Amino acid sequence: MARILIADDEKSIRLVLKKFLTSRGYEVLEAENGREVLEILKKESVDLIFLDLKMPKLSGLKVLEKIKGIPTVVLTAYGTMDYTVKAIELGAVDYITKPFSFEEIREILKKLLIKKEDKEIGKDTTSGIVGSSKVMQEVFKTVAKVARSSITVLITGESGTGKEIIARAIHRYSDRKNKPFVAVNCAALPANLLEAELFGYEKGAFTGAVSSKKGLFEQANGGTIFLDEIGELPLSLQAKLLRILQEKEVRPIGSERSKKIDVRVIAATNRNLEEEVKKGTFREDLYFRLNIVKIKLPPLRERKEDIVPLAHHFIKRFSKEFKLSPKELSADAVEFLLSYHFPGNVRELENMILRAMILSPSNLITAEDLKRQAYQEPPSLESLIREFVFRVFSVEQKEENNLYEIVVKAAEKAVISEVLKRCNFNQVKAAKLLGIHRNTLRKKIKELGIELS
Repeated sequence: MARILIADDEKSIRLVLKKFLTSRGYEVLEAENGREVLEILKKESVDLIFLDLKMPKLSGLKVLEKIKGIPTVVLTAYGTMDYTVKAIELGAVDYITKPFSFEEIREILKKLLIKKEDKEIGKDTTSGIVGSSKVMQEVFKTVAKVARSSITVLITGESGTGKEIIARAIHRYSDRKNKPFVAVNCAALPANLLEAELFGYEKGAFTGAVSSKKGLFEQANGGTIFLDEIGELPLSLQAKLLRILQEKEVRPIGSERSKKIDVRVIAATNRNLEEEVKKGTFREDLYFRLNIVKIKLPPLRERKEDIVPLAHHFIKRFSKEFKLSPKELSADAVEFLLSYHFPGNVRELENMILRAMILSPSNLITAEDLKRQAYQEPPSLESLIREFVFRVFSVEQKEENNLYEIVVKAAEKAVISEVLKRCNFNQVKAAKLLGIHRNTLRKKIKELGIELS
């Protein structure tokens, strides 16, 4: 049977793991610090090492720098992407967060001692991404494994789960890290403007094209382009994107020739693209091109063990970034964080901590500080109108018979202004969404004094 070395400064970890391994017929050696690992390896040959990262005399990372050719699985209680990526770069073939289960150990033995697995590498950097949960550790390992290739990656997950952060991490850990990272929100621009932004255009290609402009794909040449909200991309542009992925070239609007480009594409969506394919709103061939490697980010409510470490991470970051006094989380604050459902995910937690740090009167963040920042169910339209009417009576106390007009005009202005903003002030699209004629919309814009900016 294979010979396995367990290196961990915690005696209880060594004893439990040794008992499990010997019961399965493996010969086990033990080391309680990094120097002892190197001394054992000078004298003995081993087939697999379980290596703790945080050990006295010589850390696990330093040990990894000195040993080559032996499959090594890292054991650690520190759940950050930096440790994961660094360990894999230095030769670790897998990564397990304490406390681990025997099922995980069984899978490791099956994979490494029965089926030989190639070593995967990543790249070290300070990412600031925190997550000790099993699911996030898998995300970190996937990032490390795909980073140095140019393979297309699709990142899925709810809004606020950190899709762009993961995309940037893949870029930073890659050989393209010194080249551009260009982020595009496919939902932020109308189709005609998005096409010009993505692919560029030649002078005179359309009205207003007074000079040529490089598109974002060309600007990202040699680096990475991140296509956020890819599910919002119109079908006409999906075809052009597919051509870029297939041919590795882009043709600016108005040009008769294409330009070769070297761009890594990372796409992200909060939609179910498989369902969009079935509905005919997303091309199946493009979906298969994008979905070579998929990274699915779980909502924060499904990885509660990451919430408090993330909160501490944000406190530390904001203290440094905004020169704020360091603060601690009270016991009831921790209890609230663990019970809260976080509809806005990591982004909501980040904003919640920042606001609490700014507004909390003491150096202790309490549950009340956090609750004031927490998502509240929006009031109904009826309650908002009632409040508006109350304010008209209490503040203005008018006796003219124009209350209906006041309320209706206020509602009209709010609705039209918001729809225009969300349509990037495209009046044709806004009129369609509002269900009114474009001329009516123009009249309302003028009548209500709505600013088009």
